[in-house]
Amino acid sequence: MPAAWYTVTMSRRRAPGLSMLPRSGLRVGRLAAASLVAFVALVAACRPAPVSITPDAPASPTCPLEGCDDTRAARIASAHPPDACPGAGPSACGGAPARECAERALAAWSGARNEREVACVARTLVEACELGDPPACGHAGRLLLDGRGIARDAAKGVSMLTLACEGDVALACMAAIRWLAEEHNASMVPEGAALRSRLDGEYSCLTGAADECFNAGLAFFSGHPPFPRDEVRSAAEYQRGCDLGSGRSCCNLGDAYEYGNGVPRDLAIAALLYERACRTGNPLGCANLGHLVENGEGVARDAPRARELYREACAEADVYGCLHLEMMASLEAGTPRDAQRALARWQQACDHADGRACAIFANRAPGRRAREILVAGNPGGAQFADGLTEFAGFQKFRVGLDAQI
Repeated sequence: MPAAWYTVTMSRRRAPGLSMLPRSGLRVGRLAAASLVAFVALVAACRPAPVSITPDAPASPTCPLEGCDDTRAARIASAHPPDACPGAGPSACGGAPARECAERALAAWSGARNEREVACVARTLVEACELGDPPACGHAGRLLLDGRGIARDAAKGVSMLTLACEGDVALACMAAIRWLAEEHNASMVPEGAALRSRLDGEYSCLTGAADECFNAGLAFFSGHPPFPRDEVRSAAEYQRGCDLGSGRSCCNLGDAYEYGNGVPRDLAIAALLYERACRTGNPLGCANLGHLVENGEGVARDAPRARELYREACAEADVYGCLHLEMMASLEAGTPRDAQRALARWQQACDHADGRACAIFANRAPGRRAREILVAGNPGGAQFADGLTEFAGFQKFRVGLDAQI
């Protein structure tokens, strides 16, 4: 039987010696052969197709997360195409709001397939940052420091991370702090070490350190390097500190609202903030609230309440509270309204060793240093001098004094 299968498979002619086989045997052989052919075809169809392996093009060069040296950064920058966002025109954001533009860039970044697309993401994030989106500044700053998708620019990268940090993006603060911790990196930006210290304070404020918010607010208000003078930012730092329970921050924020420093002038809000500061144990807050209450600014005029607030502040050795308490008492006792007569009266009291009178006279007397007058008046005068020096400008003191003379 096997011989008959081969004969049928290989040829249609009848093989010699098989002529005596019955025709039914041949039919069986043909069926078996057909089955064999079908089996061979099936095996051929199931055989895996040849695999063609073609090496991919070399990956586009990028800086590692920790950055790269100037040589490599320059090489990467030269590899970037001149038109990072084909068809985008002069604006990658295309007129979209900053936040929308940034979200669009981040979505594109997650699916970026090559260096051109990463470059477009970088360009878009930089533009969104310039339009005022703090999170975009954080991403753009990191890309600029690393030279990923954009020419490396340390100064601009740190500047954008700083903007993000000041926009309450804590991760941006930390990224800049860590980058500036390297001495070489810090040397690449103006006052890098001092800037790192500043950002460290802002980061601490963002993460819950109320005292650091107060310190940052003071630094922004005075413009002490490396802090720029920025009353708006100062008020924002005080607001965060106040929200965290810092009485000093609440008091200084109230002062900002009273005088319109970095926020719209609003005496009613100032009074609320002073009261909050006073109730958290800040004596200057009590004195400042007393000043508003005494003069009916932002709140109803109430002399007895003002006197009590001044007394409360003075009991905690607050110089403003003590001075205003003294001036209220003097006014009620008949202090003359005429400036020269009033000044003579304060000088006479100072000569009789009245430290409070010396403080008032020292601030008004022309051509003499306050501390010299106070110390000459009596030993307690030096304490008032130190107190007055601590609160530069004597704003409220002058306002209260001018009301008398």
